[in-house]
Amino acid sequence: MAAITCVRCGKTAEPMADPPMGGQLGETIQSKVCPACYGEWVGQQVLYINHYGLQMADPDDRKKLIQVMKEFLGLEPA
Repeated sequence: MAAITCVRCGKTAEPMADPPMGGQLGETIQSKVCPACYGEWVGQQVLYINHYGLQMADPDDRKKLIQVMKEFLGLEPA
């Protein structure tokens, strides 16, 4: 895959070697978000889960986390 321009930071970078998750969302992240910005999200994700007491076994909590991730990465307006 050719270099990408990250939607979050605006820098040009090599994409992640593999999508960070399955499905269309993983492919979108791989093609639009640089590895550095995704790495920032991974750190923030832990804080968000702990702060709000999210349970990843709960489908509603997973949906909330995915929505926050999209906003953080610049894939959707906040």
